[in-house]
Amino acid sequence: MKRLCLVLLTLCALMGAMALAEDNGTAIVISEAGITVNGAEIPEDDAAPVYLSRVTETHADVPEALQDVVNRVVNITAAGSYRISGEATDVQIVVRAGGADSVRLILDGVDLTCRTAPAILGLSAMEPGTPGEYGLTIELADGSENRITGSHAAKNADGVKYDGAIDAMVSLGFEGSGSLTVDADNEGIEVQRGYMTINGGVFHVYACDDPLNVSEDGVGVLTVNDGYLFSSVKNIAGGEGDGIDSNGSIVFNGGTAINLAHPSSADSGIDSDMGSTINGGVIIGAGNMYDPIDSASQQLFMMLEFAQKTEDLLVVTDADGVPVFAYDFPYDYTYIAFSTPALTEGETYHVYLGGEIEGEEQDGLYTTITAYTPGTLMQHGGGTASASRTGMMPPEQGGADRPMDMPPDKGFDPQVLSAIDLNELLAGVDLNELLEGKDLNGLLTGFSLTDLLPQEQIDALLSAEDRAAIERMGGRSMGGFGGGMGGRSMESSAETSTPDFVLTSNHTGFTNVSAGE
Repeated sequence: MKRLCLVLLTLCALMGAMALAEDNGTAIVISEAGITVNGAEIPEDDAAPVYLSRVTETHADVPEALQDVVNRVVNITAAGSYRISGEATDVQIVVRAGGADSVRLILDGVDLTCRTAPAILGLSAMEPGTPGEYGLTIELADGSENRITGSHAAKNADGVKYDGAIDAMVSLGFEGSGSLTVDADNEGIEVQRGYMTINGGVFHVYACDDPLNVSEDGVGVLTVNDGYLFSSVKNIAGGEGDGIDSNGSIVFNGGTAINLAHPSSADSGIDSDMGSTINGGVIIGAGNMYDPIDSASQQLFMMLEFAQKTEDLLVVTDADGVPVFAYDFPYDYTYIAFSTPALTEGETYHVYLGGEIEGEEQDGLYTTITAYTPGTLMQHGGGTASASRTGMMPPEQGGADRPMDMPPDKGFDPQVLSAIDLNELLAGVDLNELLEGKDLNGLLTGFSLTDLLPQEQIDALLSAEDRAAIERMGGRSMGGFGGGMGGRSMESSAETSTPDFVLTSNHTGFTNVSAGE
């Protein structure tokens, strides 16, 4: 009897250990000395569900000093959960599972650096094909602090480039309550096919291009349901990038999201080709290009177009002087949008720059305000902002005909183009290759569609559905390019200047925001 009890206890313990192992997932530990899987050295047999391979990236963007770097690649080929921890350089995690396989990567105290390619690359996994669903999950373990430092890779044989420090060719979702810092030398987190969904976690994403990007044209949906997101383009000379970007649409349903574009480029804090919607949360976007937010948003938002770029503390109070929003911007911006549940339909608000504030803040956002001494009272209307809405510099900064960021001594003369035979200049040039990595919208800033094509051809190219889509994207006109399809403009918010910002669902944009007289 005692022997039977002993056997039963042993079986229970074994089953408990198996269940615990299943909950924890396959344990992958990375280090400079080696990589282990469930405590054993990682195999190099590609028939194993997790195996090691080695790759040397040799593309043109790899600095000479890194040309001979060999990346240790952890390949994950089967469905399941994989708990990753440890610290290592020149290591890459690649998911290459089957089309029916759901894969969960649990980051649990990992510091992963890949200097010549994406640090995490999702090549294949189950694809549900529905916004908000995903077959590849990155979970941030409770209480964990994680850091991903990644690069980008060259175009492969299929013509695909992996541009993000975390890059996925399938829909990707984020869960958990841990933290993740991403440091990227190009894009931060990119989903090239399908959808990106953030359901939790604390994110700080710093990139030299778009920190978050869903790049499948007209398809990709980037959804933020919960968590804390701070996405910022690095302030490097000649840089560019939107704070958050989708070639499809963006939906904010909750959480906190602060999205900062490059401070000098003609980019938006929140940029999407098919429209951005705010249904909840605390949302901030700042940049130098107007990108409309869908008027069908369930939560009120305010868009401010400043007459002069500003990096000052921005405080918005209600009619009684009680602050409802405060953010201390780190860089100069022209267009600032924000939304909080505190905004009320029909309320009159006042906008201040500067002043003395006390309270709790994170990344410039004041989550609690205990005292505020007002700074400069701002007004709106009565004219248009100095910065042109097609990305051109105001006259006092170099002339209305100079593209943004071009020094005054290198002024752009449109007449120069008339003396150039572009057909001769571009003879034999592969335009697809020429434009690789270039922003066509930026190159065409200041031109209108009717400048490039006759109206008859435009009518032939655009169907009724196309025109309806343009209207849904905020009434972008057929005229100017810049920051996306078509020109974008904000109508003057008031005939005469006023310090009263009356916010309604039909009146969310305020132009020519400047110091009151």
